Amino acid sequence: MKKSTFIIGVVSSFLLLVGVAMKFEHWPGARPVMILAAVLFAFGYSVLLMIDKNVFAQNSFQKTVNLMTMLSMTIIMIAFIFKFQHWPGARIGLYLGNLLLLAMIPILFLHASKESDPVKKLNFNNEAILLVLLTAFSFFIWLVRSIS
Repeated sequence: MKKSTFIIGVVSSFLLLVGVAMKFEHWPGARPVMILAAVLFAFGYSVLLMIDKNVFAQNSFQKTVNLMTMLSMTIIMIAFIFKFQHWPGARIGLYLGNLLLLAMIPILFLHASKESDPVKKLNFNNEAILLVLLTAFSFFIWLVRSIS
């Protein structure tokens, strides 16, 4: 299962990069490649990642964080498809996905402060810091696109 999760993650990331490069060069076929990559990431990689992580989850907190991560990844990628296709509802998806990410950040920091194992504490803090960076990047793109 881990191997298929890794392969789908790599393939969807590669397709997204190829699609973006094709879009910048105004080559035909960029839109279907980007949509395929986003759908593969949203419904393939994020779901498989949650399943893989839930196998090793030791408590309900970790399962809840895994579910929230999967939901936010899926919602943001679907919102990306909606934004890319100029369909209505993309902004709502971005709001919802970013709100889920924002809700996870303090939860992870609080859980890390209660953790006694230094390795697990560092992992929770690293996850929270990555979520802060992802949310800040998402908000930056969102605000830049709204202003222009």
